[in-house]
Amino acid sequence: MTMTQQVNEASREAPTERLLSFIEFLRGRDIMISPADSLVAMEVAGLVGYSDRTLLKNGLASALAKSKFEIEIFDEAFEQYFASKQNTKDQEESGQSQEGQASPEQLAEQLEHALEAQPELASKLSSDLVNALKSGDQAAIAIAVETAAQQVDVSAIKLLTQRGQFIRKMLDALGEQALRDAAVELETTEPAAFEAVQALREQLRNRVKDRVDRAYMVHASGDAEDMLDEALSNMSLGNVDQHHRDRLKRLLEKMTRKLAARHGRIRKRVKRGQLAVPATLRKAMATDGVPFQPQWKKNLRRKPQILILCDVSGSVAAYAKFLLLFIYSLQDILPRTRSFAFSSNLGEVTETLRSLPVETAIERVNLKYGGATDYARAFDDFATLAMADINRVTTVIILGDARNNNTDPRLDLLAEIRSRCKQLIWLNPENQRSWSTGDSEMRGVSKHCDVAAECSTLKQLERVIDNLLVELNN
Repeated sequence: MTMTQQVNEASREAPTERLLSFIEFLRGRDIMISPADSLVAMEVAGLVGYSDRTLLKNGLASALAKSKFEIEIFDEAFEQYFASKQNTKDQEESGQSQEGQASPEQLAEQLEHALEAQPELASKLSSDLVNALKSGDQAAIAIAVETAAQQVDVSAIKLLTQRGQFIRKMLDALGEQALRDAAVELETTEPAAFEAVQALREQLRNRVKDRVDRAYMVHASGDAEDMLDEALSNMSLGNVDQHHRDRLKRLLEKMTRKLAARHGRIRKRVKRGQLAVPATLRKAMATDGVPFQPQWKKNLRRKPQILILCDVSGSVAAYAKFLLLFIYSLQDILPRTRSFAFSSNLGEVTETLRSLPVETAIERVNLKYGGATDYARAFDDFATLAMADINRVTTVIILGDARNNNTDPRLDLLAEIRSRCKQLIWLNPENQRSWSTGDSEMRGVSKHCDVAAECSTLKQLERVIDNLLVELNN
């Protein structure tokens, strides 16, 4: 294939390859894109073209972003991914030199003049790539850079620290060593030609750097984000510093969407149940007693409900905050939910959480109910407020460390709650090795619980809620 054919082929394939890389970049940003979505995006790009940046952005957004959350991610990702490309294009189109520097044409002339007297050096700089750099043949340079990227497998980049290594590997694959050797020879003898060679080296390095940066964005930055998310999801919520709180909330939203997708579309199994003989016979009268339309007894299933008791004393306030955030993010797929907060006295906070932004509501709840823990008083208040509403379709979730300052926790009330409800789940943010040490009452608490689980991280919280949703949907 001739150079002209390669240029023409590259001009046809480059936009498509860039679009596919961008789609992979979006997947690394937690936007779910199916193969069908990719085909639609390619069709849209073919219709609107790549010349109008705004039109392309809006067209791709309509094909790839399906919610307000995804649109926000898409807008940021589009600007990030295409920014370097746009800047490079603007620089190429401007053709302007920085103040006080020679133009590329002048530098090329100076280099040609210097090489006339040094034929041996000229032969070293007679490659297609150097000629393309000197003539400004951007298509040929692009082909060479992309070929080098494939040779060194730049898509294997996973860490930001590998960036310099891949830049060096690509420069070596491109034969940049010849330009370096020329610069060494010309530095003392031909200053003008030396500047020309350095300008070619800088031009090539910028193109390679841009290619490696784009590879990092597509293949590595998403992995890096996933690694940080994984670390945060397994970090104790009490140890997360303020710097990572916003990211932790975004991670919680991501987990919420995953659980909603997993459990929100579960179809209820249709159970025929027991044959309703009288109703079937009545229907059969119109068909001479032949029961073409059998009728079945209907078992009315009461909707399940969840009652959540959160200890908001200082030692577990952070955990209670994220449990409430998680629960109320899943309102579309969770059944009826009532929330209670306590340290010593207990009160229902359901309406507070529903009527105010969750962050504001939780701050008010902490202010009103925070203090020293007294499980006996909290259980007594709960018995007064909600014990009569507990039935065999009720799940009770209690978040607390079960430390009661060496006083009677009234486990008899906990036993009564368990006797009335479908299941009782106790989530303790302390490490399990610390249970039943000091003033912890977890040994006695565990005897009255269906589930007593350590729950100090988002990953553990997700697992508990996932299992709960499975139980509720069965």
